[in-house]
Amino acid sequence: MKPSVLAGFPEPLAAIAFVNGEEPAWEQKDCQAAIDWLSQNNHAVLGIDLWLVRDGSISTAISTKSGPAIYVSSCDPLKRETWDDYVRRSAKEAGDFVAAFRWPEDSLEPPRTVYFNLCWADREWFRTHKENASHTFDE
Repeated sequence: MKPSVLAGFPEPLAAIAFVNGEEPAWEQKDCQAAIDWLSQNNHAVLGIDLWLVRDGSISTAISTKSGPAIYVSSCDPLKRETWDDYVRRSAKEAGDFVAAFRWPEDSLEPPRTVYFNLCWADREWFRTHKENASHTFDE
């Protein structure tokens, strides 16, 4: 059974998602397809974080000689930015972030598959959460 967070996603894209509770993540090679689908369906990508799956549990850091490497990104709306512009910009920034990831050269662990957990919202979410949002896109 597909988690409700993936309702509406095309079946092939939902099938390849790694889901923890109600949070989905995709492998780097598949992530752009998820980002594109979100953008085409009028969802902004609010943030991304890297997941390593180890024995069924999730780690958000790669051990390196210089300490833990954590890969996170967020995209907030800009003042006077339209919803459509925000959706496009957030998709581009998310895609660029995922594409730029490379396994750290000073890693203390061997390279392996990473997943990117995507957090997204539609315009209605901003309207219903406007007390916590800096931008509500009411224009």
